Amino acid sequence: MAVPFPTTPGPQPTLSNLGRLADVPVQYLLVLAGVFAAGLFLGLLLMWLIARAARLRLHSEIQRLPHLEEEISGLQGEKLKLHEEIASLKAFRLADEERLAWLDAAQGNMREAFQALAGQSLRSNSEDLLKTHKEQLHNLVDPLDKALQDMLKNIRELEGKREGAYGELKENLGQLSRLGVQLRDETGKLSHALKAGAQQRGRWAEFQLQRLAELAGMKERVDFHLQEGLGEGRPDMVVWLPRGGCIVVDAKAPMKHYFEALESTDEHLRRRNLAEHARRVKHHLESLHSRDYTRHLPEGSQFVVMYLPSDACLMAALDADHQLLDYAFQKHIILATPTTIFALLKTVATGWQQYLIDENARRILTQGQELFKRLNLFVEHFTGIGRGLKTAVDKFNEAVGSFENRLLPEVRRFQELRGAEGEALPQVTKVDSQPRPAPLPEASDKPSSD
Repeated sequence: MAVPFPTTPGPQPTLSNLGRLADVPVQYLLVLAGVFAAGLFLGLLLMWLIARAARLRLHSEIQRLPHLEEEISGLQGEKLKLHEEIASLKAFRLADEERLAWLDAAQGNMREAFQALAGQSLRSNSEDLLKTHKEQLHNLVDPLDKALQDMLKNIRELEGKREGAYGELKENLGQLSRLGVQLRDETGKLSHALKAGAQQRGRWAEFQLQRLAELAGMKERVDFHLQEGLGEGRPDMVVWLPRGGCIVVDAKAPMKHYFEALESTDEHLRRRNLAEHARRVKHHLESLHSRDYTRHLPEGSQFVVMYLPSDACLMAALDADHQLLDYAFQKHIILATPTTIFALLKTVATGWQQYLIDENARRILTQGQELFKRLNLFVEHFTGIGRGLKTAVDKFNEAVGSFENRLLPEVRRFQELRGAEGEALPQVTKVDSQPRPAPLPEASDKPSSD
């Protein structure tokens, strides 16, 4: 085991202590020597590394020396250029300072001259200038004054018109108020009339039905008849169809219980009134079926229309009795409201228009066929005239040929025998033109009967 190294300082070795050193173990001395040698080696190594790094840095600095010399020479050249530029700038600055001084002096001289001239001109021309300004001011103020007067006049006129317009507006508002009161009174009268009795409601439904037919473009006693007698009954309207047949429309207004249901606040009473309303509608269906209008109608009339003057009235009846619509179909009766009856009447009116168009087209076709026949007959006569003209031209040319070939040579020989020349015979020429043939209408151009 190694002996620990003493850490506390002791007395300095002396001759008296040399004897004690002889007692120190050899291992301790060897360790001490090794430590000294290692420190010496590390110190030498560190010095060598520092010297090597310094040598390398010195070598790199030596290599950079030429570049530094070039940079120094370049900087010296730039320094010379900068000195030259500074000298030129100083020269320019001095020249500028001289020019500025001259300008300041010239400006002072000109200021004094202008002040003298301005004072003289102001004194000499103040009266003329004042007079001129007064004239210009009058020229500016007079149009403004006139414009203000015109504006005031227009404002007064506008104010008068505004008061008149307000008066008219007030009068129109009064008229609208009076019309509103009249409309409310008329509406109240209509509501009272509808609630008063079945006869008034029936008349209202008939009038509404007639009005809808007129709005659809139909005419009374042309497209429809009112109160036309059919057997023992007299339906409210008979609408004639274009190709035969007709539609019977009977207006009904069972609306008493419907109005009572609308005014009722009790749900049970309201349902009972609606059920009674549906029963009344069904009763009118049975009454209309018992009249058997279809037996007195021409062929093609298979159903009768029962008109109710309110869509809500019909919907309430259908809600109360879900079998009511099927029942009406079984009786060959169609339930109609203003919207559906208008569509039906408009369809019939359109059918009449199409029917009249077809009739006009048929008459046009008949007239076209007759015109085609007459045109064929006229072309035949015209062609006969052309053939006659052609025959006359041919005969004329034959006569001219006979005259030139047989008669004219004999006449010339007769003149030669007389020994004297007589008058020249007239020349007769043939007719080369032929009559143009008249074109006959082709069979494909004949109008079709389809």
